[in-house]
Amino acid sequence: MHTKNTVSNKVLVIYLIIFYVWWTVEELAYWNYTSNTLAQVIISSLVKLATWSIPAFILIKKYSHQLKIEYPQLFKNRFRLWPYLLGILIMFIYLMILLYFENGGIKINPQFRPSDFIDKFLIVGITEELVFRGWLLNALLKKMPTWVALIINNLLFLCIHFPIWYQTHTLVANSTSGGFITVFVLGIIFGLLFIKSKNIWDQLYTTCYGT
Repeated sequence: MHTKNTVSNKVLVIYLIIFYVWWTVEELAYWNYTSNTLAQVIISSLVKLATWSIPAFILIKKYSHQLKIEYPQLFKNRFRLWPYLLGILIMFIYLMILLYFENGGIKINPQFRPSDFIDKFLIVGITEELVFRGWLLNALLKKMPTWVALIINNLLFLCIHFPIWYQTHTLVANSTSGGFITVFVLGIIFGLLFIKSKNIWDQLYTTCYGT
């Protein structure tokens, strides 16, 4: 039930509608800003950084007292290495086992490009953590039990992948192969680490090196 000490449902719903409509259009349109591959990746990454991170940061600061973890504490750097090495090891083992059973072995994707590091590692770490953990999960944790908040948050996290899966014609493949389960499980792990660490910087270390 909503109280004055939590972010209102209206704010969350309006945010989610704008966020998902915008990102669905952006992914499905797949705008080509330039013919240069590296420049395209950089510009696309900057667009994602601006449209995901800046609104999330503003909302975190605006509604700080209505979040489970308030703004000042959320951005304190209290990085400790060992919990994240353990988390990364668990995620690595999980992904390797999954890849082995899905493909009968482990190999590098032939479509992988070095420029993918910019978007898939660095930018993903910043944007996804601010939006889905720093803002959305942080708001939900104040409104409902932890596991309910985690499940709702990670269903939202899973849904954000649908437009790119559709655009790349991998929606059916990810649905039938269990790729969506992998995304959901990783989201749960990142959410639990966020709850444990209580700050976003530790999350950025984990996501950047664990994905």
